[in-house]
Amino acid sequence: MESCRWCGASVSPKDVVCSRCGARLRRESTTCRSCREEIRSGLAVCPHCGDELLRRRIPWKLIGSLVGVALAAVVVYVVLTMVPLPFELPFIAAAPTATPTEVILPPTPTSTATLRPPTSTPTRTATFTAVITATATVEVTPTRTVTATLMPQVTVTPGASPGLEETPTSTPMEAGGYLYPAPQLRSPADETDLPESQFNFTSADMIVLTWEAVGSLGEKQWYEVSVSYTGRDGMTRTEDNWKKETSFEVPQGWHDYIMLGEREVYWNVTVKSGTPGTGESKAISPASETWMFRWG
Repeated sequence: MESCRWCGASVSPKDVVCSRCGARLRRESTTCRSCREEIRSGLAVCPHCGDELLRRRIPWKLIGSLVGVALAAVVVYVVLTMVPLPFELPFIAAAPTATPTEVILPPTPTSTATLRPPTSTPTRTATFTAVITATATVEVTPTRTVTATLMPQVTVTPGASPGLEETPTSTPMEAGGYLYPAPQLRSPADETDLPESQFNFTSADMIVLTWEAVGSLGEKQWYEVSVSYTGRDGMTRTEDNWKKETSFEVPQGWHDYIMLGEREVYWNVTVKSGTPGTGESKAISPASETWMFRWG
């Protein structure tokens, strides 16, 4: 077994795409449909003849055949309707003329209803009061000293005064639905245009996404970094990566799959609970803001 160089998942030597993060593991070759030269798969333009590989060709031969069949059918129909034949064809025979028939409907009876004013039913409103009972405890000592201690007991019933109601306490999980607040993104700033030096792919020029820590994470609690972009096939792809630290290095190989043009990449961070590789997780914080950078 091998390991994916982007997310570390176990992959088979025969796999071309990682089943967890979707990263391409090996380059494949194909043949240009115009010049029949061998090229790398996934290219938008052939480097040998310049043909646009993603453009769909119109099947002119099929369209011409269908148009010819339609014209032949029209000519045959016109000839059969204009040339007199010794017998009538069933599909060109005259259609019978329908004779309208007058239908007299009986009069509709009408009913007269007498409106009565609605009657109101009185409703009873139950009132509840708080009952306060006091218990006296008498202790007799040899010196004939009498001590009385009054211990009030309060019984609260529904509808009592607000001062006697109990206020329930709630945990953060019950109040907001999350254990942590939304992570705060740090860099690169929103709508950043990365300089040309970022494309040398050296250790000093790697694109690193960073954010503020929300606290100390548990054993099965992770930061999920979600990165989305539009691929060269026009489809939107989302790469989800789980991290313990508050940073994520964008893999170099993703640059080849992003659609030419603006090359806009969107990303956000959410705290989740679960086990990597199982596909089961639960959000324990709101998602952060979604920022964008142009990978030029």
